Amino acid sequence: MSKLASFFRDSDTEFGVFSPQYHLLAIFPGMADATAAKAELHLAGYVEQDVVAASGEEVVRFAKEHLQKDGLWGMLMTELSRAFGTEAAYADRDLAAAKRGQAFLAVYCPSSESKSGAWKILEPRHPLVARYYSAGGIEHLAGEG
Repeated sequence: MSKLASFFRDSDTEFGVFSPQYHLLAIFPGMADATAAKAELHLAGYVEQDVVAASGEEVVRFAKEHLQKDGLWGMLMTELSRAFGTEAAYADRDLAAAKRGQAFLAVYCPSSESKSGAWKILEPRHPLVARYYSAGGIEHLAGEG
């Protein structure tokens, strides 16, 4: 099991698309940026098991694992999601960013306070994209409109 599969072990899939509920996801130009942001979160009290930084290569590998796990039904649901313009569009863009070598940082934020605290640390680092996945949907924090 990959580092990302272990980190997101309890995350769900919606319409065949990976949906990391209660996670803040940020995309940075490179691994050095994501690693520095992770270190800053640790200094602020976020624990190791609640923060992960991953290279684009790791994200691509994780996406392939996810596709194999979900099979044909997952592929059909993903296409349905694309038709409605929902999560699949973000997943497609994220995968393209990973293939370009951009790095990812995910922070488990089960409460609005932990999300706000993490974002207060990450925002000044100017991630290319940042969003928070909650039970009610996706909150776009940076880079998407």
